[in-house]
Amino acid sequence: MLVAFREELAVQKDPTPEEKAHAHEFDRSSGYGVRSSRRLPGNVGYIDLAYFSPDADAGAAISAAMRVVSGTDALIIDLRKNGGGSGDTTTTFASYFYGDVTQMSSVVESIGGQTHERQHWTAGYVEGPRYLDRPVFILTSRRTHSAAEVFAYDLENSHHATVVGERTSGDATSGTGEINVGYGFSAFIANGQMVSPVTRTNYIRVGVQPDVEITLADALFTAYALALRAGTLKVDSDDLSKEKADALNDPKAALLQEVDGFPKSP
Repeated sequence: MLVAFREELAVQKDPTPEEKAHAHEFDRSSGYGVRSSRRLPGNVGYIDLAYFSPDADAGAAISAAMRVVSGTDALIIDLRKNGGGSGDTTTTFASYFYGDVTQMSSVVESIGGQTHERQHWTAGYVEGPRYLDRPVFILTSRRTHSAAEVFAYDLENSHHATVVGERTSGDATSGTGEINVGYGFSAFIANGQMVSPVTRTNYIRVGVQPDVEITLADALFTAYALALRAGTLKVDSDDLSKEKADALNDPKAALLQEVDGFPKSP
């Protein structure tokens, strides 16, 4: 019995064409992880990401979301309920916030008794305009996991974003895949971890520490007020100036009356 069990122990097989097609349709139906991309009163951008999709079309979805907010004076990226996902898509998204090609966190793995480092670098080209020289705020919570933590950690450490919210879950490990342990069961066994080129360490078990620590429920309102104050209106417009002044006067009211159906308890 033990011999048979050992023979079944193997890395999971590649997904079948049917499984790939189902995964693609799921991602497409889920907006490739993009829950929302919009402009808030006072010319503040807002992008809500559920996860970092591994689909080949995820880059186009990220590009579309970034185009919506490309003319805003400040940006809020909501990762409070982001469970992680593809490292490649994470790097693609991060690339919009760097003017030069920059090294992000690496994956340091132990394979066959040897240590290997897989470096992640931002892209030299992105689809559409980059988001540079404007304040960026990232919302986090204890429900922010894995790739979403890497994104927040890297942008925070490189001073490209301010993190607002709760400490993240602290998932800084990585692995090459699932192991089939037989009888319909599989296990993910970590053999590596993320390492920042800035801190030379990571956030494992302790989570990403916010710059502004506040509850999940209050994080959006807090970041929105900060974004309104930090953003500089670049268009000479009485209408836009009044809109921003009204929003600054009562950020919570500006958010809640923005659009019917805007989450009342974000």
